Amino acid sequence: MMQVVRERDETNAAKRSFFGALWHGAFLAMGMALTQPSTVVAAFVAELTGSTVWVGGLSTVLTVAGALPQLFLARWIEPRPRKKPFLLLAVYFRTLSWGVLAWLIVTIGSSRPQLLAWALVGLLAVFSIGGGLGGVPYTDIIGKVIPPDRRGAFFGGRQILAGPLAIGAAMLARHILAETAYPNNYATLFGLAAVALFIASLGVWLIREPPYVNANPHILGWRAYGRRLWAAAGHLKLLVVVQVLTGFSLMALPFYVVYARQELGAPVAAIGWFTLLQVLGGAPANLLWAYLVDRYGSWRMLAICATIAALTPLLAIGLGGLGWVGILPILFLVGATSNGRGVGFSSVLLELAPPDERPTYSALNTWLMLPAAFLPLAAGALLQHWSYPVIFALTSGFVGVGAVLAWSINRGEQQE
Repeated sequence: MMQVVRERDETNAAKRSFFGALWHGAFLAMGMALTQPSTVVAAFVAELTGSTVWVGGLSTVLTVAGALPQLFLARWIEPRPRKKPFLLLAVYFRTLSWGVLAWLIVTIGSSRPQLLAWALVGLLAVFSIGGGLGGVPYTDIIGKVIPPDRRGAFFGGRQILAGPLAIGAAMLARHILAETAYPNNYATLFGLAAVALFIASLGVWLIREPPYVNANPHILGWRAYGRRLWAAAGHLKLLVVVQVLTGFSLMALPFYVVYARQELGAPVAAIGWFTLLQVLGGAPANLLWAYLVDRYGSWRMLAICATIAALTPLLAIGLGGLGWVGILPILFLVGATSNGRGVGFSSVLLELAPPDERPTYSALNTWLMLPAAFLPLAAGALLQHWSYPVIFALTSGFVGVGAVLAWSINRGEQQE
């Protein structure tokens, strides 16, 4: 009888955790749809500063700020039997940063754009640090509460919930950007994003994270931890190489909207359409990515995703001749492939990482990807002298090499 009760409790806890993780992911997607870095934030920075260097530099700052603390946090968090408190702290950290940024925009307004630009950098750095803090425990928590044979269903189910919320948020963002005066339109979006992240935190509270029974309460010394990092780097090397090569898509990512605005004459209202198309591309695509992961494996899914990502910048060059409307399908593909990277690389990471070392593997993977963080900054500087089509063509070449490598790894796995 006790065994039956225990099994029923475990089943109920698993269902609650699955739903809580879905809830968190869905409302997180809603918040991100309101503040897409490659559309809303990039357009805001371009409007505020008029500089491509600022646009690329902010993308670099966001990535570096999120990555740098992760190894130190992983070493400290990994021995702890439960990681949920750290994930909650990260969510509220990010909620506060969006809320304060919205308040500052209303307070400072457009009267002091340089001060507002630096405040934007600082608060979005805080937001990214919160993302880094959350990324370390999140991978471990999902690995514990979502069984391997349910991860495809989880990522797909998250999109079933997230899709309508994100699409609705993107439509709302389009309306706010078009109908509300600058800069209060951006303040409204950032404030709504803070609300969405707070709602997302309720899902984290529902997750019943099981502790590791054999968790070692002692934090490893740096020498021993360094040996663990070296071994982990050996396991991750192929994954990291593919990530860095396909990560060249980041070089062009913030500049499709800027290209449309500065070169193709897109109006401010078009930013809302770009945001909506990016969300519309990501929502249904995640169902496809989840199916491909479960049916054919992570590497084939990544190879398909990388192939599409390599063709996207070339399409931007070709369709730019149609004017700014030609960039609309580009943002659709950007949404699809950006989400695909998240699904595919997260799935591979969970396959490679030992259960008791997931925080270390997650943090190390982020650190090893840091070179790609400087690509938007490099692109912003190069755009002072080169044209957008040249940057897009360069992006396509590197991502194409990553796609070829992903296909070769997929073939190697099938032959084993």
